[in-house]
Amino acid sequence: MQNTDSLSPASMTATPEALATSPVPVASAASATAVVQHDTATGSTQAMVNVRRHFELLVAERQAWQDNAYRASNEQLYALLQKCYATYKAMSMDSEEAKALRSALTDYINLNGLKFNAGTHTIVKIVKCVFGADRRRVSAYGIVLRRALSEKVSILDIPTYIRDNGGVEEIRLAKSPNAMTARQKAEAGAQTVHAHSMGVFASTELAARLDAGNIGKAVVLVGTWQADGSVIVRTVVQSDTAVNTALASYYSANKDAVRQQAQQQQAANDEQLRQEAINAATATAVVNG
Repeated sequence: MQNTDSLSPASMTATPEALATSPVPVASAASATAVVQHDTATGSTQAMVNVRRHFELLVAERQAWQDNAYRASNEQLYALLQKCYATYKAMSMDSEEAKALRSALTDYINLNGLKFNAGTHTIVKIVKCVFGADRRRVSAYGIVLRRALSEKVSILDIPTYIRDNGGVEEIRLAKSPNAMTARQKAEAGAQTVHAHSMGVFASTELAARLDAGNIGKAVVLVGTWQADGSVIVRTVVQSDTAVNTALASYYSANKDAVRQQAQQQQAANDEQLRQEAINAATATAVVNG
């Protein structure tokens, strides 16, 4: 006869359904939740530590790069810009060698199919020949060297000049608070130009082009230098755009003369006002007397 009080091992094995429906003690559930929260907090802290260490390593690498490769790269760049500047200076001389250099530059530009606007500065052309067609790079380096040229920096001092002014990007972004527009430069240039005379050119063909409404206005004469210092006038340009561009260019190339002329004019105006005040005071004194 089978003993119903004794259970076989098979009868003691719980089915999945039975486990799913059996209650979990409250204490055990709370303990499991605490363990999960602790593990999550520990994982989050470790992640923050890992990220911090990661960025510390990147900063250390950046510092090493900046102190070595980056600094060396900048010095090499400044040396290249110095050579570009020296090339321009050599071309600006009044000699057969300079003339040959200018001609060679034109040939190199044509041979390599480089394109420039009519008014592109020679320094910018040199920079583009050396550094390629990257417009932003050419513009930045051109600005640096043209600013150095305007400040009469010597060839030898170019690297120091760039370094002392914060590098290429700082110079590119720098803008004088007294910077003038092209129109303001043209007006300032016109005042100085009108105060001087280099001679009179007259011809029947030139007179035939005169519009009476332009009498007294500035024009641009396009000519060619001759070996004896004379100029053959080829044509005359009367458009406001061309004239303003020429006057602005004159101002940029002759800032010292323009400023001196303005100072002299201001001094003359001040003297005239002072004399008028004296005359007025004298006249009043005579009347009152």
